[in-house]
Amino acid sequence: MLIWIWLGSWQRQIAEQELRAQQQLQVYRATLVSEIARFENIPRALQSHPVLTRVLSRPDDADVIIRANRLLEQLAADTGVETLYLMNARGTVLAASNWRQPHSFIGQNYGFRPYFHDALRGSFGEFYGVGATTRIPGYFFGLQLNHEESDRGVLAAKITLLELEKSWQPTRDLVMVVDPDQVVALASRTELKFKTLTPLSPEARQRLDRTRQYAPMPLAALAVDNRNGHPTWQDKRYRVSQLDLPRRQWRLQLWWPSRPLMVNATLVTAVAGFSIIAMTLLLLYWRQRRRYIQVQLKAKNELEYKVMERTSALAISNRQLERQVEERFQAEARLRSMQHELIHINRLAALGQMAASVAHEVNQPLTALKNQSANTLILAQRSMYPQVEESLNTMVRLVDRIARLTSQLKLFAATRRKTSGLCRLDEALDNVLSWLAPRLDEQQIRLVRTPAAELMLPMELHALEQVLANLIGNSLDALNGREEASITLEAGDDFLCLWDNGPGIAPPLLDKVTEPFFSTKEAGQGLGLGLAIVRDLVEASDGRLDIADSPSGGARFTLNWSQDE
Repeated sequence: MLIWIWLGSWQRQIAEQELRAQQQLQVYRATLVSEIARFENIPRALQSHPVLTRVLSRPDDADVIIRANRLLEQLAADTGVETLYLMNARGTVLAASNWRQPHSFIGQNYGFRPYFHDALRGSFGEFYGVGATTRIPGYFFGLQLNHEESDRGVLAAKITLLELEKSWQPTRDLVMVVDPDQVVALASRTELKFKTLTPLSPEARQRLDRTRQYAPMPLAALAVDNRNGHPTWQDKRYRVSQLDLPRRQWRLQLWWPSRPLMVNATLVTAVAGFSIIAMTLLLLYWRQRRRYIQVQLKAKNELEYKVMERTSALAISNRQLERQVEERFQAEARLRSMQHELIHINRLAALGQMAASVAHEVNQPLTALKNQSANTLILAQRSMYPQVEESLNTMVRLVDRIARLTSQLKLFAATRRKTSGLCRLDEALDNVLSWLAPRLDEQQIRLVRTPAAELMLPMELHALEQVLANLIGNSLDALNGREEASITLEAGDDFLCLWDNGPGIAPPLLDKVTEPFFSTKEAGQGLGLGLAIVRDLVEASDGRLDIADSPSGGARFTLNWSQDE
């Protein structure tokens, strides 16, 4: 059915378009015929003009030639003819309306033109071709002047049809005039003009060369693919409507695209198909609805019967339900007991993690305090009391740090507090290096500091100290026993970067090293909380921690507080 609808719509649109095309062709033909007829009587009106006939009898008289030139120039300007010119019996132009122009016809010989020979034989000569002098195509009229046999001549007129062709250009269809040799003489598209619909035969090309009708045009065949009698040009399929022009045996053709009609036929078919599907679905819905109502009525009767049957079973079901409710109460009691036990276990686990975190953080200042105590004893034995005083002050700061760690256990609890603030990097770094200086000297590790003086970072002082202590401590552990070891620190207004030239971190472990209790060290050498604490402190200050491989071969830690992602 859909195929039948598509074919019917297609054929109907083809018929309608063909009718419209024929109507358009009638208009184009009337316009073309009237344009040519408007000028064909001009040679007849001048056939017996004394000035022109006098030129034929006195071709060497310059005054007569000038008068004839001026007459033809005035007549051409008044009538709109492109050129009026007078030729002798041999085809040489004696007088012309364009005698003042660079491409004047005077002295040119057009005896090879068919309209010249037709006029000499006494008939009205007509011809269309490219001008031999101006290279401008035009329509030519020729008529023999009434004079003695010895002074015969031909008066010719040339008109252009360029304005007519321009009036065809706005249409999307292709309008063209085809001559008997399949040459496109007039066209609405310039790329079609003077092309051939089929390749020229040798006889036709020889005849056209002899009359120089379209010279110097190459008359190449148009790149048209004819499928089923319908041409395809520039990837568009066309259908051709044609109307004969008895004059010059021309054919007026109108090429109109067939794809829009195919699209319209497809749309009509699609609409019809959707309509058929919609009607079919409505019919199926009605039938299904009717069957549903019947099934509902039947089910209602069966339900009433089943209610009567199951009423007797309700008592048994109620007793079973009571037992199930009692069992449910007992299960809920056991569940609440297990929940209390689970909460207690979670509290113990959280307490253990917090204790491990604090123990890990307190361990570093305690180690530094131990080193400072030993240094103080040595300095006291050497009576270096200013250094003793400075060492004691360092010990006081370490004790204060231990006090801050124990008083701010909430940094390692499940709920973090904000650590954002503002502190000087050099102050925090100096404090940390005062604790770790013995290890740096012992391992002969070079520390490279590149940050500017008095650089401020958006983090609290004690939090930044913890971060630096953990990162530098991890680097010291990684560089243990390595020759020419170095730690490099670089910082800016919103970032802090630290890297070493140690063994680095294996790529599969980069995402795991910040997890609590995960450590790459040997058993007993660490709790695996250092990087987890660093990550929590950095994130609590609205920053982020990035871990990657360093170009020098070690690990690279970047603290970034920039808002750009």
